[in-house]
Amino acid sequence: MNQRHKKILDLLQHGRITIPDTAEKLGVTQMTIRRDLRELEKRKLLIQVKNGAVPYPPGYDSERDENEITDEKLAIAEALYHKIFPVKNIFISTGSTALAFARIITRHNVLPMTVITNSLPVASSLFRSCCKVILLGGELRNNSLDLVGDISEKNISEYHVNWLISGCDGASSDYGFYTSDKSLSNLEKKSISIAEHVAIITESSKFGKKALTRFAALQDVDLLVTDQALPEVDRQKLTASGMELLLTGEAQVAL
Repeated sequence: MNQRHKKILDLLQHGRITIPDTAEKLGVTQMTIRRDLRELEKRKLLIQVKNGAVPYPPGYDSERDENEITDEKLAIAEALYHKIFPVKNIFISTGSTALAFARIITRHNVLPMTVITNSLPVASSLFRSCCKVILLGGELRNNSLDLVGDISEKNISEYHVNWLISGCDGASSDYGFYTSDKSLSNLEKKSISIAEHVAIITESSKFGKKALTRFAALQDVDLLVTDQALPEVDRQKLTASGMELLLTGEAQVAL
C-alpha cells in the first residue's frame, strides 16, 4: 500500500470523504483519487459513493448483496423500470430487490434524474450514472449498509419524489407490507408521506410471511411488482384494495 492510500484511509477515519476535497488535501488530481478509490474498494477497504467514499464497515461482505440479486429480482426490477420511467425523482429504499432496481437504472437510463436513498449500496451502484444521487444522513445499521434514525427521518421530510421504490421482508394481502427493523419501518413510513406514488417490488414468496412491524398498509401502495407465482387469492385481494399489480412475464393486471 502506498503512502497516498494510507492517507486516504486516515481521512476516512473521520467519516465520508469527497473526491475534490481529498485531491486538494493530497495535492493530486481528482482522476488520481478516483483511481485510488477504485483500487481501495477492490481491496474492501472502503465503499465508493457519489463523488466520494465511506469507510468499509467491519464484518460487511459486499459480495452478499451481489449474490442476493437473483435473475428473478432483476426481472422484477426491469418490469418496474419499463412501467414508471421516465421520472424526474425517486426514493429507493433498502434491500436486494431495491439494489437490483438501481442496477437496472444504471444499465438503461440515459435521462438526468434525481435519486434519494438511505442505502449505501444503492448510492454506490449509481456512481457515474446519469443520476444525481442524494444520500440521507443518519445512523448506520449494525447488520446492513443502510442509514436510519432521527437524522434520516428529518432529512427525508425536506424532499418530495414522484415515486418511492421499496422492498419488504414480509407481505400480507390482507394487511400490507412488513420489515424486521423498527427504525427502518419508521423511515419507510416517512418516505411514503413524501411520495406521489408508492411501488413495492418483491418476490411472491414474501407473501404470507409477517415480519416485526408493518410499514405500509394496502391503501398506501399504488403498485406491486412481483412474479407470476403470486397466488390467485392474493391477486384478487390486492386488486380489490385498489392496488395495481404488475407480474413479471405477464401483461399488466388491470384494476
